[in-house]
Amino acid sequence: MTSVKDEHKWYALAFSTLVRVSFHTYQGLLWSLVIGVVYGLFYYFMYKKVIKNLLPFFLMHAMTDMFGSSLIYLLINWNYQ
Repeated sequence: MTSVKDEHKWYALAFSTLVRVSFHTYQGLLWSLVIGVVYGLFYYFMYKKVIKNLLPFFLMHAMTDMFGSSLIYLLINWNYQ
């Protein structure tokens, strides 16, 4: 169903994770890893098991915008003030 052969899917997943992490480094290394690895794997497994379209991508991107590093940053800073 995809353009990637089955034996190369893990290579494609690793490469896309690397690209996603490097693209989000402006948010800090920790949050780029969270976005790249955690959200990327969640999107991958949602796509594989549940929905075969881009809806998981749009939902995860919206979640990172709404509840992403800015909310956690505020919560951490409130504890130290």
